[in-house]
Amino acid sequence: MGLDNESSVPLYKQLKEIIKEEISRGTYKRGQKIPPEVELQETYHISRITIRKALQELTDEKILERRRGKGTFVADVKLERSISKLMSFTQTCEAQGLVPGGKIIKSVIEDPTETDKKELLLKEGSKIIAVDRIRYADSVPVSVEINHFTEDYQFLLGEDLNNVSLFQMLETKYHITFQNNIKVLELTFSDYEMSQYLSIAQKTPLLLISSLICDQNGDPAFYCQQYIVGTKFKFLV
Repeated sequence: MGLDNESSVPLYKQLKEIIKEEISRGTYKRGQKIPPEVELQETYHISRITIRKALQELTDEKILERRRGKGTFVADVKLERSISKLMSFTQTCEAQGLVPGGKIIKSVIEDPTETDKKELLLKEGSKIIAVDRIRYADSVPVSVEINHFTEDYQFLLGEDLNNVSLFQMLETKYHITFQNNIKVLELTFSDYEMSQYLSIAQKTPLLLISSLICDQNGDPAFYCQQYIVGTKFKFLV
């Protein structure tokens, strides 16, 4: 795709649209370095001033980001999420124009941990329904959810939970909504398993959010642990 010197649209705006199109097509992926100014100059036969104006506007729009001494990169996924409100991952993505995704790691019946017993007020001999998923924003893995539901949610084992919103599915299909949301935040580090799920190096700092979620009646529904790549999120309090 080239520039049209006869067009009434300024060349820098044409270049902006070309770069945005290349990003949307996946030619330049999130976090990837785009060609340097000298290469863009040779490709499109325009001045460095024109190129810099296009790149600056894309940077101002948070489509690109400049890294001192390294170059210009496609801006990485960075989700804004409120700590105080109960908001699903899907809602968080959609509010920012990102495509949410989810991949099941496991969906099984398990023995509860001591934490599960305490948080979910489980009776002796109770089991939990473990639903673990990798969550994606625009195909980029940003978190791992480990959800431990009470036995009342055994029906989840028969559901396809890939690329769906749990909250939305439970509300529309089973008329279950959630209210109370008690959170604990702490810093942890990725082990081998978590690094494989999130495509990051081992011992990368992660934010661990532990939450007790209650249903519309105030009864404990599930205990959730989210391992979040901190550089992918911005938290609002």
